[in-house]
Amino acid sequence: MSHPPRESIAMPLPGLSRCAFVVLGATLLPATSVARDLLPVSAGATQPAPADGSPTEPDRRPGRTPSAAASVQAGGLTLNEQGASYRSGSSRERLQLRLGANTGVDAGASVGVDYARLLNDRWALGVNASAGARRAQDLMFNGLYSPGADLHIGLSLGWLRSTDSYRFHSGSDEVTVNQGSALLRARKQFDRGSLLTHVSASAYLAQARKPDVADRVMTEETATLIRFLVDPREISPGRLQGFSLGLGMAPWPNGDIRIGLGSERLLHRFLDGSTAAQRRLSASLDVRHTLPGCWQVEGSVASGVASNRFSLGVRKGPWMLAASRDASRQAQSSQTRLVAGLNLPLGQAAPVCRSAAGGSLPALQRLDEVFTRPSQLPTRAMARVDPTARPSLLASLDKSGLAGATATATPEALILSLVDPAIAVADLFINGLQVANVGANGQPLLWVQGTSLYIGVGRLPGIAVGQTVPVEAVVLLAGGGLALVSFNVTGN
Repeated sequence: MSHPPRESIAMPLPGLSRCAFVVLGATLLPATSVARDLLPVSAGATQPAPADGSPTEPDRRPGRTPSAAASVQAGGLTLNEQGASYRSGSSRERLQLRLGANTGVDAGASVGVDYARLLNDRWALGVNASAGARRAQDLMFNGLYSPGADLHIGLSLGWLRSTDSYRFHSGSDEVTVNQGSALLRARKQFDRGSLLTHVSASAYLAQARKPDVADRVMTEETATLIRFLVDPREISPGRLQGFSLGLGMAPWPNGDIRIGLGSERLLHRFLDGSTAAQRRLSASLDVRHTLPGCWQVEGSVASGVASNRFSLGVRKGPWMLAASRDASRQAQSSQTRLVAGLNLPLGQAAPVCRSAAGGSLPALQRLDEVFTRPSQLPTRAMARVDPTARPSLLASLDKSGLAGATATATPEALILSLVDPAIAVADLFINGLQVANVGANGQPLLWVQGTSLYIGVGRLPGIAVGQTVPVEAVVLLAGGGLALVSFNVTGN
């Protein structure tokens, strides 16, 4: 690491007013004796940023788990703990409207719409869209191509915009991250009566876009010193790659077994060239068996990076009874549920008892393929605070030399409000030589804005390591007087 230049002011000369301070400019690496791994230590400072400042990633696993969430369904209207939804449609078209209310960090209303349509015997299209009052907007397009009755190829393309709170060194702040995603899947069905009912595979990718977050100034103050630090507030976007495999079997009459296996890798790259990679494995097993009298028993086991889930349920006609256990890796988050339900068609056809095994993929299941949002694709932005982006020292001021002046800072400049309002920078001397007040980019090194003197710390010329160069600036004041601002620039 290298540190910025250092400045300190001398004692006043006759006829001139003076102030004294020390400045570290961002053009050089931070001085190890002053700003090595600098963090604020003042009373108002926040704790260091964690290794990952982003929200916890949800556990996404292949396969299907029988729902054991409490709900009330009447015709196309469903009420559950997540909100309300209304669904209508036919065997070739389906529409669902969703309304929910979130609590906690995602507090606020959310709305969503899901639509799917079978265009013909080969093509099906669907869309999923949702928006929260504050947090996220999600749009997903799903397509399915069926060259034959037993082969189906699907593609999903999505865009996500998520706003979350990230904990930087200078404090928490909300940042909006955009993210794109894609999933390619294929499913092969087998004839009724064979041991295998289907084989499926999918590969998916999601990439977050790096947001532009402005630097923020941090201040720490002692009885004799004021220091200004700059928090770069870097966000590292994530890249997710994964695949999943599914297998369906009918080992006995009226029985159905589905096995899912998956793996994914989440990668973050940091400013210093290092990376952080997380690999996740998941597996699921679903078993369903239809008994005489239209009784149906369902059970599932799923293991993922976040939790292990178990579910067992029984259905008969419109009635359902299920128990589930979600054993989270965090013990305090584990849940056990017992749910009873009754499905009231209200004018719709009553559920028909069917065998669980075999058969080719009917039109209604083709509709499901494009109606449901792919569970493998993340619903929140995969971004985290870059732990290698540490605050750097912008300026260090000796209070005894300020001579009544006050100091503030921006990420690019130190701001001095002198006792008398400043009008302009009259002269600039570096190492005893008068120089033009112009930096390499054509902008002034020191300038007056309003009535304050700005010192462009990032514009100061680079000084060799260990070299100390005196700098003096003559400032014209509103009352016609002059102020001499002198300091030493030390390269480190």
